[in-house]
Amino acid sequence: MAEKARVLSNMAISKNSFILIDYVIRAKDTGELIETTIEDVAKKENKYEVDRVYEPLLVIVGENRIIRGLEEHIENFGEAEKEMQVEIPPEKAYGVRDSSKVKIVSVRELIRNNIIPEVGKTVELNGQVGVVKAVTGGRVLIDFNHPLAGKTLLCTYKIVKIIEDDSEKIRHLLHRRYRRIPLDRFKVSIDQNTNSVTIEVPKEILLDRDLQLVKAIVAEEIYRFIGKYNTVMYIEKFEKETEKK
Repeated sequence: MAEKARVLSNMAISKNSFILIDYVIRAKDTGELIETTIEDVAKKENKYEVDRVYEPLLVIVGENRIIRGLEEHIENFGEAEKEMQVEIPPEKAYGVRDSSKVKIVSVRELIRNNIIPEVGKTVELNGQVGVVKAVTGGRVLIDFNHPLAGKTLLCTYKIVKIIEDDSEKIRHLLHRRYRRIPLDRFKVSIDQNTNSVTIEVPKEILLDRDLQLVKAIVAEEIYRFIGKYNTVMYIEKFEKETEKK
């Protein structure tokens, strides 16, 4: 195992690398836990979410699905199986605070949009999400900045695995959209002669209303991030259940 870890740590974390990371993100000024993939940490600090699946996060370097400061640190300094720390300024996290995003809205306008204004309430208006900061007479002060805008973050993370096998990469692409379906339920076969991928869809998601969209998105991700394959095929099986004697 030690030899394997040493080999992994010498591998470059380049663009389009598929990696799994565990992380803990805190606000620098207060030490408050913002987010984590580690269940024990969430429970210890009373941030545990019952409906969330706590497991290492799939990161495809260069995809820009995580905060920029963390992704840049992974690409430039990340090493497998080594705990790393990075301080992330607001401009590489959730942005600096913008005073123009703090707006005064009339109560009448909110009521027309079926919104009852209450201090601390999160509201959506004209496609923007904000937090009600004050209600005075017929006017409401709403802050449309991200709640973490202007905050410097401290992130501790570890690359727990660098994924090299294409079949495993594809299973993780599917699993990140269906987190409660175990990874091994996604059956993937690759034909190197025809440069094609065949995926058997687990029966648990056959009736999911977003399945067709997910299939199209995952196929495009395979073409974009793996790049070796020209065709992606899906198999959907509806097998007859045998009677129990």
